[in-house]
Amino acid sequence: MFQQATLTLLGFVLLGALIFGQTSLALLTGMLLVTAGLARIWSRWALVRVAYERQLSQTRAFPGDELTLTIKVTNRKLLPLARLQVDDELPGNLQIEGGTEPRRLGRSNLLQRRTSLRWYESIVWRYRIRLRARGAYRLGPVQLRSGDPFGLYDCDATLEVFTPLLVYPRFLPVEELGLPARNPLGDLRAPSLLRDPLRTIGVRDYSPTDPLKDVHWAATARTGKLQSRVYEPATSRTLVIFLDLDTFEFYYEGIDPEQVERMISAAATVARLGLEARDPVGLYVNGMPAEHEHLAHLPPGRSPAQFGLMMETLARLTTYSVMPIGRLLNLSATELPLGATVLLIGCVNSEGTRAALLRLRTHGYQVTWLYMGTGQAPVVPGVKIVTGRSHSAAVATP
Repeated sequence: MFQQATLTLLGFVLLGALIFGQTSLALLTGMLLVTAGLARIWSRWALVRVAYERQLSQTRAFPGDELTLTIKVTNRKLLPLARLQVDDELPGNLQIEGGTEPRRLGRSNLLQRRTSLRWYESIVWRYRIRLRARGAYRLGPVQLRSGDPFGLYDCDATLEVFTPLLVYPRFLPVEELGLPARNPLGDLRAPSLLRDPLRTIGVRDYSPTDPLKDVHWAATARTGKLQSRVYEPATSRTLVIFLDLDTFEFYYEGIDPEQVERMISAAATVARLGLEARDPVGLYVNGMPAEHEHLAHLPPGRSPAQFGLMMETLARLTTYSVMPIGRLLNLSATELPLGATVLLIGCVNSEGTRAALLRLRTHGYQVTWLYMGTGQAPVVPGVKIVTGRSHSAAVATP
């Protein structure tokens, strides 16, 4: 590259050669200056009207899936590109198949290609991408580098071209969750018999155990003895999943990422089973999705969109909690539907968690704890404990 000082020096040499009649030197110096000028102009226009496109065969997938990444670069002008380098930043959890080795850049990979383009020419590269792990990813940005054909001047441009990619959590076999293969949710929740206070279907003699609000005063006056209302029975099959992202009781002990991923996968598996059974399913998590400032929370529902929303929420979750699960259980108790089954998925057996579950049980909720820890299974009066296989045991199994 010719620096400004070099060009200034060449200018003085050209002037001296002209003054002293050194024709050959003047021609040589003049050619160098013209070449430098043309090279400077070329480099300034090299990346003008250069288009970059990136496309994935799918933007939503599961771990282990293979996608096709298509990259297209087009030179939309008369000026050719003698040299072009493309540096595309990809998430580190994407594995490029077929022998292409990207350069590691922190937590990202840098996919580099070099080529040249004639006027109005396009070039297309295709790669096979293997998805390694759950998460919300973003491919990009991309940096283009070019310059003049002589290599005197370089130019570069960073294009804010981003491609989103959502990788859902994998599903686990129900046996790994300690559930029976046939009717797996039968062990987690049972229909709770409720009374619909808006639908009275008759009266009966009053019992000392009946609440005063159930007394039918008109029937009492008519018969001369206390009568109680008989309500139409109703059932609730609502399943509310509470996911505890803590893997140790105290925050300073750190995080076990593998265990977090297994618990997220367990939540996805149970949610799918519940929605396939056409039960309303909700989700509460003591952590936040990436780039969000609020705890992950989905009210119970069974619409066709509920499963997609739940899977997207689980895919975007970070691996750390921001609140003890016991506190979240206590704060959410007033929002839970009457008679709902509360399912806690967690691996930390803390006193606060046990107390919160016991409180929900005393309020009439069916409570189940899917315990995925490595220690002794917890004991909470009235709470059903289902022991799932820990990730250490799963790894040790051939």
